[in-house]
Amino acid sequence: MYLVTNISYKIIMKKVKVCKHCSNFDVKEIKYYAKDINCKLKFGCLGKCRGKCPELSGQYFGTIDGELLICSSKEEFFRQMK
Repeated sequence: MYLVTNISYKIIMKKVKVCKHCSNFDVKEIKYYAKDINCKLKFGCLGKCRGKCPELSGQYFGTIDGELLICSSKEEFFRQMK
């Protein structure tokens, strides 16, 4: 005889935050990608404006689970979102 219990699994979603203005992402593209990989996406200021941080110009950046990530390509950033 086997005892079967109701087991629930909690899926841990990565939390990503990017700035619509400074992170260099196409908003529609990153929204669709986040939805495809089941990732929680937020938009908002990261305090890393290109005016304040000129070294980020041309870079793709945002936070993933609270950690700032700076990448030279959007594909590299997308890989880290998985």
